[in-house]
Amino acid sequence: MTTTINQLTTPEKLAVLQSAMKSQNIHAWIIPSSDPHQSEYVADRWNGRAWLSGFDGSAGTLVVLQERAALWTDGRYFLQAEEQLAGSGIELMKQGQPDVPPINRWITDTLDEGQVIGFDGTVVSLRFVRNLKKLFDSKSLLLKTDLDLLNDIWKDRPAMPAEPVALHSDGMAGKSREEKLAEVREAMTEAGADHILMAALDDIAWLFNLRGSDVECNPVFMAYAHITKDSARLFIDDSRLEKEAVEALKASSVELCAYSAVADSLSLLNDTTLLIDPATTCQWLFDVIAESVCVVEATSPAKNLKAVKNPVEIKRMNDCHRRDGVAIVRFMRWLEGQISTGTLTEVSLDENLQAFRAMAPEFKGPSFSTIAGYGPNGAVIHYRAEEETCLTIQPKGLLLVDSGGQYPDGTTDITRTFACGDMTEEERKDYTLVLKCHINLARARFLRGTRGIQLDTLARQPAWAEGQNYNHGTGHGVGYFLNVHEGPQSVSQYFLDVALKPGMLITNEPGMYRNGKHGIRIENIMLVEEDIKTEFGDFYKLKDLTLAPIDTRPLLLDRLNSEEVEWLNKYHDRVRRELSPLLEGEDLEWLIKATEAI
Repeated sequence: MTTTINQLTTPEKLAVLQSAMKSQNIHAWIIPSSDPHQSEYVADRWNGRAWLSGFDGSAGTLVVLQERAALWTDGRYFLQAEEQLAGSGIELMKQGQPDVPPINRWITDTLDEGQVIGFDGTVVSLRFVRNLKKLFDSKSLLLKTDLDLLNDIWKDRPAMPAEPVALHSDGMAGKSREEKLAEVREAMTEAGADHILMAALDDIAWLFNLRGSDVECNPVFMAYAHITKDSARLFIDDSRLEKEAVEALKASSVELCAYSAVADSLSLLNDTTLLIDPATTCQWLFDVIAESVCVVEATSPAKNLKAVKNPVEIKRMNDCHRRDGVAIVRFMRWLEGQISTGTLTEVSLDENLQAFRAMAPEFKGPSFSTIAGYGPNGAVIHYRAEEETCLTIQPKGLLLVDSGGQYPDGTTDITRTFACGDMTEEERKDYTLVLKCHINLARARFLRGTRGIQLDTLARQPAWAEGQNYNHGTGHGVGYFLNVHEGPQSVSQYFLDVALKPGMLITNEPGMYRNGKHGIRIENIMLVEEDIKTEFGDFYKLKDLTLAPIDTRPLLLDRLNSEEVEWLNKYHDRVRRELSPLLEGEDLEWLIKATEAI
């Protein structure tokens, strides 16, 4: 029997790629985790890094040399990467750790003068390439960007996604596409540009009030947009568009062009000014732009506009979170009754959680793959249970469940950690500490102009006071029936020059993880709102949108101060008041008990 490339082990696949590299005189080949639109989560066609290395986390970059290979990923995936790369021959590079060089430094130090680095220019952003070249030029290293070596060796590579694309109604979106196009054009003009190329899939879905399903859990579709002061082109295979969507786009004077025609359209531009976002525009498209075009580089206006939710979106999101909260309460009550049986697995838990959400006719699917980690699996920050290896929940220890739903009126993301029975003192202490961190952020009042890094420090204070920390950001932006991770705002230890504004969403999700023991995280989505004005300026606050009980059984009450107890009791009172009218019978009785004041 002949062995195909797809039946080979990771070392064997690497050997095939390295052979192809040698034939092309390429000394380093870079495989990122992105698609032609620099998406965080990608369709199967662009999962080459996972296919080749065996590591399937959402973030990571693989660098293959002719005789060795290394993979970079961040703290969310250290444990997962160690497990999945074991025996592969690929060296794990833990980003941000002492003595771990960045990719460009490692390649520059490893290669000889004048050697060649290659990558598929359609999936690497202009910004990423420039960061590489900062060091590459010092050694006269050459770049080759017009090849896709994976395409030659990945014999059953998935095809381009082509799922149906439908309207997201103006009434649900809160603004028409004409209004959004006007806002984008105004920002484009302020930037001094006559044209704008939009590449980010969620920006395009937001702008045209369309939704698709080309990427798992993300209601987006493969497309580009080219906007001028008086025209709008959408590059998409129009056979995928539902009839109502085609009619609506034509009524809005949007010209439909083939997805593959975007490069030709850009190449025809001359003596004009084009706005691009270097973080989402790939090197391949940048290379086709004529020298006579003046390129203005800036964050896509759509990214900033969609980050601030409009009043209709905010009102509808409250409805969405009440609906999702009902599903979570039903799940929690069911879970509590199942743990004592000793038969519940992480996988079956996830299946039942989705079933509770699906009881709502508005439910469109999960917003990401559920993270259900019992005991030591909870310490794997982005753990995904598999039928063959999942754990059975025992009536002891802690269970972490991080999940979310997609609805036409919102995207949810909630984490709760549950007491399954007897707990160790360490588990209880860590759980209490995580809640203190969560409350520290939830109670924050902050001055206009505050950046996420400042709130991140505030959230971590209780953990740092104990000499503890968690190796991920405290929060991220969230889309509106769009991507569960949405910028430009975030709350993390990395500085982003993005001020938090009323109408923005951020998650509040501190955690604590002990390898081989347990993981704890408590997460709500929060809305930035105006608070007070004083002689010192405008101050903002955070309002919880997520409505679901927080398990009080693991708490060490003597470690909570009076303000923290007051916050928890007020939060639970609100959860009870808002969800009670939507529940009945045993579900309502359980909610009332779960939200009793402590």
